[in-house]
Amino acid sequence: MTPAPLTQAELGALPKLSVYVDETGDRGVSNASSPFFAMTALLVPAEDDWTVKVAAGGLRAMIHVSNPDTTRPLHWKEHFRKKHEHRRQRAAVTLAAMPSAKVVHVVVPKVAVRNYPGMADKDRFYNYTTRLLLERVAYAAYGWPGGARLAIVRLGAVKNMDHKDTLKYLNYVRSGAVYTPWTVPWAYIRWPVTWTGTDWDGVQLADIHAGLLNVALTGDASDGRCAENLLLCKHQLYRSPRGALLGYGVKVMGSPAFITQRCWWSKWSVQ
Repeated sequence: MTPAPLTQAELGALPKLSVYVDETGDRGVSNASSPFFAMTALLVPAEDDWTVKVAAGGLRAMIHVSNPDTTRPLHWKEHFRKKHEHRRQRAAVTLAAMPSAKVVHVVVPKVAVRNYPGMADKDRFYNYTTRLLLERVAYAAYGWPGGARLAIVRLGAVKNMDHKDTLKYLNYVRSGAVYTPWTVPWAYIRWPVTWTGTDWDGVQLADIHAGLLNVALTGDASDGRCAENLLLCKHQLYRSPRGALLGYGVKVMGSPAFITQRCWWSKWSVQ
């Protein structure tokens, strides 16, 4: 995919794409860490950002029914625990009903990366995963149905992370100093990207998408029930213009077998 050259003025005039990012799992690579780390991006045309507000507001109203608080942020770990399975299912239905939304997941299995140079460093681990995610956001913005868009990216801030260092690394990648066998249309992301708190509705919804993925990936590979809610949102997965999912809407570092050997993969991957 080679993007047609546009001037800065032309890029700025493109319709906007709101992108919200959050993550699940930890960044450690020891045997005591989570078995994977994942980042999830929720992409919504800017003119449909109202669907983000409606979805988040509706879920908050459902959760805080006994003590209504439509401003308190949603958190997967706090509000969608295993004992609240009904909330998880209703959240999945709510997310799935957002008509123009698309989703990108980048999954990093710890087994696959323990021997990668530098990946034991939590900051490098996060920075590289962020790069993989934003590359796919750039592809999605450039190839968006109906025409290219300019992605406005907001990422959930990570505790104890120096995001200035992340931005420095991403600037280095965008400069072309890092070789890749493909052309990444970085110009279709408004730069710089920003990190923000969980007060953003879109980041809260990205957190829920990531939570649904976490439940599916931490379940037994032969148990399809753990992915039932994730499957409700499968139609939102970003695909290449030719319909490819792996490497686009779902990127796995190392062997994709970490996901593709699960019993629910065939259902999740079909259009």
